[in-house]
Amino acid sequence: MEIKLSEIPLFKNVQESDIQMLLSGIVFQRKTYAEGSMVVSQGDECNRLLLLVEGTVKGEMISPAGKSLKIEDMQAPYALATAFLFGKSSIFPVNIIAVTEVSFIIIQRQEVIRLFQKSEQILLNYLSIISSRAQFLSEKLRFHSFKSLKAKIAFYLIKEAGKDNSFRLLQSQNELAELFGVARPSVGRAFLVLQEEGLIDIRYRQVEILDRKRLIEYCNE
Repeated sequence: MEIKLSEIPLFKNVQESDIQMLLSGIVFQRKTYAEGSMVVSQGDECNRLLLLVEGTVKGEMISPAGKSLKIEDMQAPYALATAFLFGKSSIFPVNIIAVTEVSFIIIQRQEVIRLFQKSEQILLNYLSIISSRAQFLSEKLRFHSFKSLKAKIAFYLIKEAGKDNSFRLLQSQNELAELFGVARPSVGRAFLVLQEEGLIDIRYRQVEILDRKRLIEYCNE
């Protein structure tokens, strides 16, 4: 089911009626792709904003040797490649493939600029999307510096806990798997190992650190 326009991050804090009015003043396109379709090819010019309003797509990068590497899944509502639309090298860095049947609102670069001119809130939302994405990628690079998944999780838990030993996880296992660059089941197994070793106790998303010293030691593995 297609989501409401007000649920799209680009239109956060903008009334539905105002969104309709803003969109009526620009040129845009609605497009649907069947499951398995190539939405965007790696290396294509990034000259349009793709707002995913229904379904799920995945990003895959093709290496020079032709090997396909899955980068991430993206589920509606989602704005694709926001950081590349106004970049010096405006190309899509990955293939975008429809995992399910998907629907997009497609807005050309110049029309996006017109939206910014018409609505300061939309401009702020766009900047927030880019900033959040940059922060996520920065965190992801940091976690890739650890050699083992247990070390990544140990560091994450210490960072999230701060000075406390009890806290609630804000991210799901799917989100953590994306952050750590591993499959979701691997995250679940690693949490289970840490629990069996007596370092943590976790129930749903509530975490209790039982042995902070050993958890810190894991960060050095």
